[in-house]
Amino acid sequence: MRAAGLLVLAALALVAQPAMAQGKTKTSSAPSIALGALEMCETFASGDVLALESATEAGWDAYDQEAESPFLRSYAASQDFGGFGYADLFSLVESYPDRTLGYCRIDVSEPHGNGPAAIAAIAGLDRYEGEVRSTDEGTYASLSGPDRMLLTHWDDYSFVIQLTIITPKVQNETGQ
Repeated sequence: MRAAGLLVLAALALVAQPAMAQGKTKTSSAPSIALGALEMCETFASGDVLALESATEAGWDAYDQEAESPFLRSYAASQDFGGFGYADLFSLVESYPDRTLGYCRIDVSEPHGNGPAAIAAIAGLDRYEGEVRSTDEGTYASLSGPDRMLLTHWDDYSFVIQLTIITPKVQNETGQ
């Protein structure tokens, strides 16, 4: 009798397990999605040559955009984060003789989730410092790091990440 009871419990656990796992994969918190989106922006704005591949592996529909100069690279990407919102990414990387300027912006219209927690998660990263302000209209952050500047906000209408990274180019022995 005891063995039959254990078999029933084991069977119930096996039946419940896929449903529990499904629930875990379908729901993601706003802070973790916001951090992942920022990391993708950092990948593009840093000029990473594998940014498109990284974005595709992370579930983004990413592609090169035609740039008007050999000193520019432009990218776009989008991803539907079910339960959070639809994200559009635009990135531009400009090459100058002594530095590279990378810019990335992500817009999510009508985001769902805990916006203040998402902004707090970004502001809590060790590589950024700055100020977070909450008003009746939303939560806003102005942050910076050694080579980067980041504005982000969450209000009733949008969640935005706007990142600029300025990277000095390494000069070789001939000064080039």
